[in-house]
Amino acid sequence: MWRIGEILIQKKLISWDDLAKCLQEQSKTHEFLGEILVRKGLVPKTLFYKALADQFNLKFLDLKRTHINPKAVEMIPKSIAQKYLMVPIDMRDDTLIVGISDPLKAWPADEIKHFAKVKEIRSMLCLPEEIEQAIKEVYSEAV
Repeated sequence: MWRIGEILIQKKLISWDDLAKCLQEQSKTHEFLGEILVRKGLVPKTLFYKALADQFNLKFLDLKRTHINPKAVEMIPKSIAQKYLMVPIDMRDDTLIVGISDPLKAWPADEIKHFAKVKEIRSMLCLPEEIEQAIKEVYSEAV
């Protein structure tokens, strides 16, 4: 698997020098590389998340431009969505599509499959603040 810095260089979003400087800073601050790159203005957050999606072979989804299916929302309780920072987006056949903010964060996919009565869950990477906003909006409407 490619490292995120290599992907960003390959996409010509940063240089090797940018990466070296940010990795040096990371060794001192212990921040995630992406946080440093975004904070320094080297990579826009959306482009960083698109590269992160590429790294983990996920699709990136802009939640601001996405219709969220209320039937999908009914399948996952708000408490689960908030706890794991995920948002149900749509249902296709026996597959629940969810937006996640961190491809490394563990969440109980098998339990959610059982709870939602689906055979598969497909994840799409989304910006964390867009997931938080979507959770507020879709679960307040579902009340």
